[in-house]
Amino acid sequence: MPDLPPAPSPLELPADAPPSSAPWVSTQTDMETAARPQRTRLFRVRMKTGHVRVAGVTYFQATQASATDSRVEHLYRVQLSWLAEFDPRDGKSQRFAERTSTGRATNALQFRVLEMSTDGRRVSAARLGPKGQILAEPAGMGIMSLLRALLVEWVAGLHPEATVLTGSLYQVDVPGDKEMELRDAFFARSGFTVRPTSGGGGSFFARSVRELKSTWNTDKAQELTAPLLAEAVSAQMETPLLRQQIAALQDQLGTAIKEKRATEVLSRIWLAITVLAVIFGLVFGIQPRLG
Repeated sequence: MPDLPPAPSPLELPADAPPSSAPWVSTQTDMETAARPQRTRLFRVRMKTGHVRVAGVTYFQATQASATDSRVEHLYRVQLSWLAEFDPRDGKSQRFAERTSTGRATNALQFRVLEMSTDGRRVSAARLGPKGQILAEPAGMGIMSLLRALLVEWVAGLHPEATVLTGSLYQVDVPGDKEMELRDAFFARSGFTVRPTSGGGGSFFARSVRELKSTWNTDKAQELTAPLLAEAVSAQMETPLLRQQIAALQDQLGTAIKEKRATEVLSRIWLAITVLAVIFGLVFGIQPRLG
């Protein structure tokens, strides 16, 4: 009896997936140039210095259909741009002049998705990129994890079964062993199968987009939703009044101390100052001081 072929490993790409060198309809550069913004979301990112940055993540999309067959190519890209930085301790702010475009190499992540018909079935494959440009600035702030989560959430809703084609780990700039470990851990935590090789290289892939994670570390980055923005605007309008109230209570406290009033009176005034100070701190903890 002849030997049966070995069963495929569950971690291998499906046999009917498009090849790694997929017959793309267009080039990466052409698709990025054709991409147009669809929406923007705002996020607050805490820096290691204690400062807070406000970032805008813009969603770009492009579609190109083949004129000769059933192939359709899509580009889905998320691009982060810094808008402002402020210090919650004193409210001082700094604006950034970054432009959001698909021409920027840093703080961007994208999927090129190819759909085509094979034997009467519709199959799809995705390639993570941009190739040679997976780079976060500044590093170690969870930026790429945030972009990966947003990108996966978007693409998984449209192409959940798309096979993520094998990509090279060489496209990520890693000068040392520690950086390589962080790189490999990023892909592994994201849901990719990682196969490192000697010399700092290796590959990553996934059986489908829906197997990748669509969550990020909310301790590092928090979305500024409409309710939070409304609260921030309202709080910003009240800031001068809060300062006046704190100053008035401090004057009352000083007078009470001089007059040696009852401890109960002093404790009430001190409690009021503490409450207002906490509120004041919360205001600067959420408000995007953009000007």
